[in-house]
Order: sequence, then C-alpha cells, then structure tokens
Amino acid sequence: MTLGVVDLPGVAHSVPAARRYVAELLTNAGHAEVEDVLLLVSEVVTNAVVHTGSGRPGGVVTVEVTAAGRRMVCVEVLDDGPSSPVVPPGVPVLRRPEGDGEGAVPEAGGRGLWLVDTIAESWGVRRVERGRTAVWMCVSTSAKPGR
Repeated sequence: MTLGVVDLPGVAHSVPAARRYVAELLTNAGHAEVEDVLLLVSEVVTNAVVHTGSGRPGGVVTVEVTAAGRRMVCVEVLDDGPSSPVVPPGVPVLRRPEGDGEGAVPEAGGRGLWLVDTIAESWGVRRVERGRTAVWMCVSTSAKPGR
C-alpha cells in the first residue's frame, strides 16, 4: 500500500524535508521504529542531490513510501539521471567505507550505499522512464534485538 509520494527540488535542504515527510507518513501509519528508515532516506536523497542530474537547476528527487506489512516499509528514491549530458548513464556503486583497497572511500563521505546494504532487508537499483534512476530499499520498522 502506497503511503505517499513527494517530489522535492534537488537541493540540500530537501534532505531534511524528505526525512520529515517520511517520518510523518510512517508515524501516521503506526510504524514505531523508524530511525533506520530515516537514516537511509537521508543517505539516498543526499546521493541523488550530490551525484545526479537532480542537483542541477530545476532538478527533482522523488520519494515514494510503501507499506510492506505492519513492520516493513519500502522507500524508492528517483533521481534525474546523469549529472551531465556527457556523463554516461551509470548506476550507484556500493563502496567499502574504509581501508585502502579497490573501491575504498578515502574521505568521510561515500558510505550511503554501504549503510543501505548493511541496514536494509533488501535493496536495489533500477532504470525508470526518461533516464531516471531509482534506488529502492525495504527496511524493518520493528525493534532489533538489543535495542
């Protein structure tokens, strides 16, 4: 069941706006443990704003939230595709958060998809209409052991 869909401008202040929007939807739908979902929404919306065409003037990030039962939600974040007409279409890349091996991240950033991979029950990337890319994730909203 779709809980909501919102189009946000591809700018930095849309990251906390996306978090607030998703938090309100999930709270109204009765989901209690939503911190993981909100963290991952922040990471993926930030990636869309920083690394895709959504960050260009007039760019848009779309966030769709779907309930997948009483204790699971799926969120899909759609971006505007490549950041430049000369940049070939690509897909988000999962990189290791630390170390010096291939794919390692040398700076503080770059952990978004690693967090998604670590926290989400499942996730993926797909191409959608007009060259847009969708990153989707399904995340538990029930308490984890030890919390």
